[in-house]
Order: sequence, then C-alpha cells, then structure tokens
Amino acid sequence: MKTIELSEAKRLVAEGLTMSHEERMNVQLERLHELVAYAKENSPYFAKLYANIPENFKLTDLPVTQKKTLMENYDDWVTDRRLNKDDVLNYVRRDPSQDQSLLLGQYTALCTSGSTGTPLPMVRDDYRNKIHGQLIAQRLLGGVDMDVLDISKHKRASIIHLYNGASSYGAFNRMKAAHPESADNLLGVSALDSIDNIVRQLNEFQPETMAGYPSAIVSLAVEQMKGNLHLNLKHVATSAELLSEKNFNLLREAFQCPVANNYCMTEGGEVAMTHNCPHLHINEDWIIVEPVDKNMQLIDNEEEWSEGILVTDLSNFVQPIIRYYVSDVIRIYHQPLDCCSLPRMEIRGRSFESYTICGKTFTTIGIDSKAELWPGLIKYQFIQTSPTSLEVRGICAADTDAKKVMSGLAETLQHYHDEQGCDGVKITWSTEPFIPNKQGGKIPLYVKLF
Repeated sequence: MKTIELSEAKRLVAEGLTMSHEERMNVQLERLHELVAYAKENSPYFAKLYANIPENFKLTDLPVTQKKTLMENYDDWVTDRRLNKDDVLNYVRRDPSQDQSLLLGQYTALCTSGSTGTPLPMVRDDYRNKIHGQLIAQRLLGGVDMDVLDISKHKRASIIHLYNGASSYGAFNRMKAAHPESADNLLGVSALDSIDNIVRQLNEFQPETMAGYPSAIVSLAVEQMKGNLHLNLKHVATSAELLSEKNFNLLREAFQCPVANNYCMTEGGEVAMTHNCPHLHINEDWIIVEPVDKNMQLIDNEEEWSEGILVTDLSNFVQPIIRYYVSDVIRIYHQPLDCCSLPRMEIRGRSFESYTICGKTFTTIGIDSKAELWPGLIKYQFIQTSPTSLEVRGICAADTDAKKVMSGLAETLQHYHDEQGCDGVKITWSTEPFIPNKQGGKIPLYVKLF
C-alpha cells in the first residue's frame, strides 16, 4: 500500500495550482512513469499488458483498458495479491452503518453504479484517498467558508441513493459513524423518492448545506423558486451527473448561495471540478483525460465533441486506472480563464444511443439537440414505451407553463419523426419523475421500457 502524510498531500495539491501548464505536464509524465512501473511490478495483468512497452514510453504507447476486460482479470489487476473480487464485493455489500472497518485493515472500497452494466468494485488506498481529499478541499471548496460545512454546528442533507455499495451512501455512513455526536445534523434522502416527499422532508429538517445528484438538486431548485420548498442554504454541492452552466446558475439563483460541482467517477475519482465558477476544470496534475473518437484515436480539435474519453488516475496504486475507457462526450479547452489556470472541460454526458421506432433507427443526438435548447426546459429524459411510441419527460422552469413547454416540445419531436417517414409514431409528454438506472447512479438520457 502506498501512503502519504496529510501535510505532504496538501503541499502537492497546492503546488499544482501554482504551476504553468507545461510544468504540470512534466509532473504528470513523472507520475505516469512511476504508476506504470509500479503496476508492471505488482499486477500480473499489467505485467503482461505492458511487456513490450518501451522504457521511455509516451502516454499513447500504453494500450487502452476497458471495464469488461479488467473485470475478467480482476484478481490479477489489483496490485495487492491478498485482494480478490469476491472478498472486495462482500466488503462493499456489508452494512456500513454497522461495520466501519477497513478492508484488510488498510483500504476503503466501493462500487460503480452499474449504469453501463455490471458494477465494478474499486479499492482505494491511503495515498489515493488523501490526494483526492485535498483536491476536494483545496479546489472544489477553495474559498468556501468551511464553518458552514462543520456538521457539529450546521445541518446537512444528502440527496443520494440509499443502498450499500453506492459511493455517496458509503461516505454518508462513514461521516455518521465518525461523528456520532452530530448524527442528528445529517439527513440522508433517497433520490428515488417522489419530489413531494423530498420537499416535505427537507422543509421539516431545514438543512443549511445540501449535496446530491444534479437531477435531484435542480428539481429542488425549481420547487424553491415556486415557493414549495423553503430553505435558507449556505452551500450546495452536486456530483456524478451533468450539471450545465445554465443549471449551475439556476441553483445559485434559487438558493442564493455558493454552488460546487464535481465531475467524478468511482474509477477515476475527482476528474474535474468548479472553482467558484460554473466551469469544470480538469485536475490535470493528477488525472489525465484524453478525448477520443470511435476508433479510440485522440481528438485534437477543441471544437469537436469526443465519442468517449480515456481516464488515468495518477494516484491509484492499488487498483490502477490507466487509459480507462468511459463513454462520456466532452470537449477540452486549454486556454486558461481568469477563474482558474487548469484546462476547462465541457461535458454532454454519456455517448448517444441508438433507438428504433416505427422500423427506423436513429441516434438520440437528434432529439437531444432539440430538447437541449427548448425554451423553459431545464432537464429532460426520453422514454420509449413501445415500438411506435416515445415519451419525453421534463423539469420546467418555475416561471413557465409546464404544459405549454412540454406539449410544444412533444409536437416538435412528433414533426421530426414524421419528416423521417415514421408513419404511425406517437410522441407524448409527462412531468412525472425521471426513471433512474436500476442500480442507481446517473439518470439515463434514454430508457427503453418494452
């Protein structure tokens, strides 16, 4: 296990923001070589995968890794030979409110949401946890009055998935266990509950800080602006899903407090985050993000959306994530902004899916592009209910007529499919809650129900 003193983790993360892009790239390469050398020496999977890698390799010399292959080779992938997939899964599935012990007395562990298939268990060591903890403390929360995050003084609500194995639920339970005297100041609310029940619980609890998935928090911002929710928040934090710049500003307007947004994943950790601004900035000194096309080739054009990304976490030595494929659609801009010198990332979420309706096949990019700019629509989801019918669900701005907004969009989508020769297609609309992924996690853009 790789360890680090907290003071050293603080220093390294702080130094990253004072460096130029070129200096960070030099540090990034040094850390990459250290990680690869460690993986080759301690992981049978990487020893075989990197057998023919040259000594002075470049990042692009390293093969792409994918979830399916890594899962198939799990026991050879991890660098601590005492670890195995079954034991890690059993650890993740324990009740964290009853058992706060570390895995093998050394590690924390959690699972991906399973939004793209089988959940992936991830083990994290002291080094990785302290580095990523400092990325959150110094960059995501830099400039925030830390007193408002003190749960001994202030109430906090988390709108999360309340099931064992979910990273947010694990963190919530660890905090309760670590601060039993302040447990009454912590409220866990199921993101799958109805909006009315969530509003009722929050109005009763009156938290001063709130965290959760953007899809849930944006819905609550609309309820606040409608006057149904009555919160006096001092800080809002979102993560795991896409939060657009428009919705970032909506949260600030609705709750009149600082907003922090973290683009993170169980595999790669804190990839990018806001710095008291709506923009996501990549932590390029610790995380490598490569935008790629459908052939896994790098995309150099800043104006071109990727087909996916390759992620490398330079701090994870126990279960290395190196050029790991994720189907997120992004663009990266390297020109620094006044708010932060780190590169800026725009994200559109998961790559677009195909769907077949009335015998014709489309990608969701067509209907997504129409909904994305639809006046008064804040967030949306497409649900195919039969081979000939599609429903669009949405959250509308507080000052709009939801029926008018949604019916207008449904009419436009009907016309779009009619023009494509989809005879007999039926497009409907609803303001019912979005349908989550079965294992929790991100709200999918498209759901097939038949």
